Amino acid sequence: MKKLLQYDDVKVFKYDNLFLAVIYTIGHIFIAMACNRIITGASLDMAAADAFIEPIINGFWFYFLLVFLKKIIEEKFITSKIGIYLAFIYTIGHILIAMTCNRLLTGAPLNLAAIDAIIEPLINGFWFYLLFEVFNKYKQTIQNGSASSNNHSSISKAPSKLAPINNKKNLD
Repeated sequence: MKKLLQYDDVKVFKYDNLFLAVIYTIGHIFIAMACNRIITGASLDMAAADAFIEPIINGFWFYFLLVFLKKIIEEKFITSKIGIYLAFIYTIGHILIAMTCNRLLTGAPLNLAAIDAIIEPLINGFWFYLLFEVFNKYKQTIQNGSASSNNHSSISKAPSKLAPINNKKNLD
């Protein structure tokens, strides 16, 4: 039984980014709903609609930037450091989309929609940072616990073929 419960970095690290993205997205939706509700006074159903619809539209905006605008900017204006320019253009567009969605879906005054379009991404930035740090500390704890249990165990674990870097300690 102890062997079955041993930590396997391949199983954990194979999907860690997917798990992290799902948790972040769920939190993002709740933060967006709460900000919209608190800042604009929107009803819960309209705040929820905005929290789902606005990111979808921003996804299309992101795609449009990468497919069409990137080519135009590279050909006519800038060939180096395109990433920073695209990020700037994306951010301006994101704020405008957020304001428009908030205004149209909830009927919030434009000034409150603008405040929400700026405050909510800042809070989500902190959420991202917090989640990232907590998840990394969790992985370190798991790894340290696994390393100490492997030192006391007489069972030799074969190195993983999928993640050989994470199993350097077992390559001897």
